Amino acid sequence: MKLTQEEKNKLISAKDESEWYSICEEIKKVRNDLYPNDLAREVLDIYKNKFPVNKYPAWEEIRQELISRKSFLSWLSVGWLAFAAATGGFFTVMIRYLFPNVLFEPPQSFKIGFPDEFASGKVDLRFKKEYNVWIVRDEEKITALSTVCTHLGCTPNWLETERKFKCPCHGSGFRSTGINFEGPAPRPLERYKITLANDGQILVDKTKSYKYEKGEWNREESYLKV
Repeated sequence: MKLTQEEKNKLISAKDESEWYSICEEIKKVRNDLYPNDLAREVLDIYKNKFPVNKYPAWEEIRQELISRKSFLSWLSVGWLAFAAATGGFFTVMIRYLFPNVLFEPPQSFKIGFPDEFASGKVDLRFKKEYNVWIVRDEEKITALSTVCTHLGCTPNWLETERKFKCPCHGSGFRSTGINFEGPAPRPLERYKITLANDGQILVDKTKSYKYEKGEWNREESYLKV
């Protein structure tokens, strides 16, 4: 159902919006107070042509204000997110700077106890999870071995019954001394610097490592005599 030509002429000849709405009410009454979709589009098209926005500054101001508010809220949201990200990153950096070891990563130099606390012939696993270090004692010395497989960097497991470290990734095997003897690992495990602190406790320093193939296991700091 569409507008009749007479109805169109009435709408077009309306002097102002008040008269326009009166005519619209008459049109609705003829159709039992209903506007079919097609009819509504026709009425709207006539309205936009007869009452363009630029003829009604008040309406244009309202429309522009709504747009401005929407833009302001959008920019405010973006600005808040940017501020939160920036300040969050700043405080994260500051906290990491002020507390580099306590909150984010274990210290590279740490004490593990007194020599008498480590039994001969044993592999101590207590420091594997936190520091990635095995402490091994034999009859002559104590060593600090890296838990990183020299093949592709996986973490081997200590098998007490078989007396060896066994890598679960590709099957590399290492003796309790750290020497590789099976699988694809190309070289022995690395040792870390190990010394006695002033209070008599064992001090491990992971910032210095020693490689067997380079003859570095002969250096005094690569093992602790007992």
